[in-house]
Amino acid sequence: MKYSFTTITIFICFLGISQERHRLSIGTQGGYEYNYFKSPDELVITNDSVLNEEDLIASSTYQDVFLDYAYRKKWKANRLRLSVSPYARLFQENPTDSYWSLDATLKYDRKLSKKTKALAELHFKRMDREGLDGAQDVLVNPLGFTNYGASAGLETQLLKGNKSTLGVFYNFKDFDAYGVRDLEFNEYGVRMASKQEYRPGRYEHVFGFNAYYKKRLYTTLNSEETPQNGQRDWDYFKMNVFYKLPLGAYFNVSPQLTYYGRFDRLENRSGFHQYGPALRLRYNNNKTKVTVALKYQVRDYTEIMAPGTNDALRYTYADASFSLERKLPVKGLLLSVNAYSRFRETNTEDLAARSFRGYTNQYAGMGFVWKLLR
Repeated sequence: MKYSFTTITIFICFLGISQERHRLSIGTQGGYEYNYFKSPDELVITNDSVLNEEDLIASSTYQDVFLDYAYRKKWKANRLRLSVSPYARLFQENPTDSYWSLDATLKYDRKLSKKTKALAELHFKRMDREGLDGAQDVLVNPLGFTNYGASAGLETQLLKGNKSTLGVFYNFKDFDAYGVRDLEFNEYGVRMASKQEYRPGRYEHVFGFNAYYKKRLYTTLNSEETPQNGQRDWDYFKMNVFYKLPLGAYFNVSPQLTYYGRFDRLENRSGFHQYGPALRLRYNNNKTKVTVALKYQVRDYTEIMAPGTNDALRYTYADASFSLERKLPVKGLLLSVNAYSRFRETNTEDLAARSFRGYTNQYAGMGFVWKLLR
């Protein structure tokens, strides 16, 4: 009996330890980014001076350095997950434009029944970056910011092969000060998603949607004026529907359709409707993972006129991305390739208007990822 009790104790301790898992990956990637401040592609006239491409656009070779750490612990009906991801992009031609970020997320879930889970999450992000976003359209957004967020919800299984979630969330985003001005916002909303899996043949098909509705309250502070001199009350709604179609054991395509709207509750001026299709292609076998994503979006403003025209402002976005991971002979080492391209075009014709302009942003890089713990 003594031997049996000892064996059971050792087994229970081993089982408890096996419920913890650590994952750690480090990587680096070298490449080139074009127009990383998203400046206008065309000439800009300011103070009777003409700014051409050389004046507006900053580009450079870069070196990315990143680390991803994930921890998971399970006990009884509970699960706790922590992830921390520091990242830096170092520009060679313009070192002062280099930046770093830190993402940290803590997730907790608990099984309430066979088909229902309670979900909770805390997250933090710090982007340490100088400069202003050239894609600005209504508010001047500094590239540096600190974001705190929290969410809670329920996950349930409505049908066999189904996973549905419903939850609430909150974010506070504090942009870095620029000059005498400072910008921040509080946002809160509700999020829901549903995914249905079924197997009509040999391979599994998936379809579903995800959506949210949120309110965002901006505050612009000016240290030279009291009280606050700028507020925005904007509501957002976004919905994405998708279908995952398998075309073999390793390859699938996922067509998607997205609607995204902003509604100006204070001035009824800055609202827009954005819509368009997307397509994602994925190949994944034991050694190689490839993802290609294509997206086309149209954004129509409801009240803002395109500078230099009598037409409502319109943007069109054409996005493309490519990623590849390939296992190498060294255990845990992968070759990594990433590329991204965005073209934004507008119907703005006024060369004196730097906002509401089109731009192109592209980058491509190649490097290595080493998975130390898996």
